[in-house]
Amino acid sequence: MNKRCLKTIALLLLLTMAAFVMCGCEKAPEAPIKLSFKAASGYDYLKSINGKTVTISGYMATSSPVDGSFMFLMNLPYQSCPFCVPNTSQLSNTMEVYPKDGDTFGYTTQAIKVVGTLVVAEREDEPFTDRYGYQFNYKIVDATYTIIQAEELSADMALWQELASTDVISDIYAMFDYVHFLCAWNTYYVNSYTDDDGNIVPGYYLYASDAMNFLTMDGAQYNYGYQEGYFDGIVRKIEAVDPSAFKDLVDNIRKAEALAKKALAELENGNYTYELQYIEMFDNKDYVYTLNIGEELQQQMQTIYDEFANWLGSWEM
Repeated sequence: MNKRCLKTIALLLLLTMAAFVMCGCEKAPEAPIKLSFKAASGYDYLKSINGKTVTISGYMATSSPVDGSFMFLMNLPYQSCPFCVPNTSQLSNTMEVYPKDGDTFGYTTQAIKVVGTLVVAEREDEPFTDRYGYQFNYKIVDATYTIIQAEELSADMALWQELASTDVISDIYAMFDYVHFLCAWNTYYVNSYTDDDGNIVPGYYLYASDAMNFLTMDGAQYNYGYQEGYFDGIVRKIEAVDPSAFKDLVDNIRKAEALAKKALAELENGNYTYELQYIEMFDNKDYVYTLNIGEELQQQMQTIYDEFANWLGSWEM
């Protein structure tokens, strides 16, 4: 073999080795970060993994858009609508998932595993807003999903699905709507409207008498919570599924019940003040009420609601 051939072979070997080294230096793709509904309630944590590939398991809400342009993902089976923090449009225990460009999601009632890219709002007080008006601090984009087989579910999920099938979680969200109203009725308002003669009737923040009507009149918006034995009925539905497995949830409901009684007593005993003010939103002067311990009531409400949300988010597949 001549020198020229030896040089050629040596050069080819060097090139092959260089290519092997270069290939060996390439990083393997990172495994998706396992996201949970409970962890997703923490904005700071979400910001720390913004832009990362994540995976999470859950169920499609039946109210997910029929065109498949995105889905509402929940850790609850059998739920039709996304849940919101009381008296807001802020999604709670529900996340929005978007497919890759040009793709759509087909609907399924089965448990699914989602993989996609996490996108977090720049600021916690400047959330995203979807076409329905729902607000949320994060979303999963460029996503795909696979159906989870029954044998892959944990043993506890059977009990969890039995509870979810009773619609008691929806009942609890309605309960929190009722408790929130009691704690912050002075922040609720009747919007401006146009009467039959075409005149604009200015809106106004609720008076104390309005709040009592919302609670006590048959068929009124929050009359359901004012009924005798309301909280006991929710507890009975939970304990009918299992008398002991959901003790933490029952304890949370009893805390909400105690807060509701406290807030109702404040309203009934007239523990509030009112002042004539100009209300920019309605371009009108009217009386605006302030609850004597309004901040305390709302803080307690938030603490109890957060406890429930953390309990709810802890059920993971």
